[in-house]
Amino acid sequence: MWLDAGPGTLGNLQKHIEIEQLTAVVLTHEHADHWLELPVLYNAIRHYVMCGQIPVYGTMGTLELAKQMCPALDEAFIWNVIADKSRQTIGDQEWTWAQTDHYVETMASRVDVGQSSFVFTADTGPNWDVKELGDSVSLAIAESTFLSHKEDEGILHLSARQAGELGRKISADHLVLSHLAPGEDRDQHQIEASEVFDGRITVAAAGDKYSF
Repeated sequence: MWLDAGPGTLGNLQKHIEIEQLTAVVLTHEHADHWLELPVLYNAIRHYVMCGQIPVYGTMGTLELAKQMCPALDEAFIWNVIADKSRQTIGDQEWTWAQTDHYVETMASRVDVGQSSFVFTADTGPNWDVKELGDSVSLAIAESTFLSHKEDEGILHLSARQAGELGRKISADHLVLSHLAPGEDRDQHQIEASEVFDGRITVAAAGDKYSF
């Protein structure tokens, strides 16, 4: 599974699997930093890898943009539109989506495999209730775009403090802070989240592996 295809992620993906080994792609929303590697995958499938169509689960807005950049979209992908409260079984994984508090239609994801689970917030402001996806998760990957001094600016992203509160709210065993804005201090994000969340906290980095 490839969850969000932002720029540069296809190269990282191929360090672990071949393109033809992909089961599916999940795209949480249409902002470029979350899906713009899909047209690169499209070209790779059509001209080099020559594998079968790969299922994609994404919002309607993302689909409309993808059609503009991938004119023969159906030759590479089988698109499945996801929306608030959508559910899908993909292999041995149970996926559930919930719409977040963001500028465009955006889907947070919950994945359950046996007794383990993780939540990926995608992008969201503070007015989304993560408990729409349940609680008691093994792993929560939460956006932590800025620090708390910017919370009063009304930006529809989370601060490190808010990410920590989110992890506490769903009783996460492990909280991973992701989506830090350029120039943010990684250590300060960890410190701020730890003031409200007393479990394990990691600041995401390319190449890291997380179990759940």
